[in-house]
Amino acid sequence: MLQLLLGFLLPSSTALVPSDHIARKPYSRRPFHVAPPFARAALQTRLGASKHEVHWLDEEKSYQDPLILGEAIARGEVVLSIPDVADVDECDALFDAALDTCDERGIAIGGRSRFSVSDPTAFSNHVVLICEEMLLRVLDYIDERIPSIYETLFKSTDEWLLWQPLNAQLEKLSVPPSRHLNEVCRSLRELYMMGELEWSEGEPAINVYEAEGHFGAHKDHLALTVLIPLASPSEDFDGGGTGFWVGNRKVDENPEGPPTMVLKPPPGTALIFGGDVTHAGMAVEDGCRSVFVCSFSTRTPVSSKDRLHGMQAPPVVSPNFKGTA
Repeated sequence: MLQLLLGFLLPSSTALVPSDHIARKPYSRRPFHVAPPFARAALQTRLGASKHEVHWLDEEKSYQDPLILGEAIARGEVVLSIPDVADVDECDALFDAALDTCDERGIAIGGRSRFSVSDPTAFSNHVVLICEEMLLRVLDYIDERIPSIYETLFKSTDEWLLWQPLNAQLEKLSVPPSRHLNEVCRSLRELYMMGELEWSEGEPAINVYEAEGHFGAHKDHLALTVLIPLASPSEDFDGGGTGFWVGNRKVDENPEGPPTMVLKPPPGTALIFGGDVTHAGMAVEDGCRSVFVCSFSTRTPVSSKDRLHGMQAPPVVSPNFKGTA
């Protein structure tokens, strides 16, 4: 956290030029420098002026009144997109850092690589700083503009268990968060800063998809997922995007037919969705695609200690962290 507070004091650094080990569309990257305070203020101004977009997976539900977005996300009815949570330089820096790590570790099996942001063998502290600042912008936006997400999915209430997604064993949760959290953590930002979030294995992470690389259909099984593209559609890759299936719990992780919707927003746009939604990283046809991703829920007394690190400590992951689908 101290790095986040003192980020403007870090010296500038130049992103390494990616090697030719990975087949990707040609592009030119500018040297990245830590944004000075006035530039960060400008980004916050743009984010403050931005308005999220609601993408309905089930159009019939779009007419419900009143619309409570936190509940709609929990029911898997919508995907939200929030523009301008990161600027071009930040996305380029993270994209280049991920490509450098890919080059160091060789071509990924199946065209997909995954790296934990907190893995010191994959990324520098500078990368961690950018990712944390980017994620906090998303949490701040949600807290200020869409408070029903915290109220529905994260605040410890009598209804908390009812709104949670099924776990990986397709079971309902039975242990809620401690009620004392309501006294010390009144927002998503505070839950993050106090270390009271449980994360998906190895996340936050950066995924890289080369030609034919994809992520098979799956569910994240935690309250909320934040996915931020770091590469530009058409400019950096063809194909790709994130596909979503309507149906929530009625659709399993082996859905029939194509996705209901495929979203390919510009880099720096956050996609927000719930843990019961079946989704997939669609196959890249040419070039290279990269995304920052994390899924999280409120920490409970039975949360695994290996899932509480966030970006603050090296991750503990299973051999299947990178996946095979």
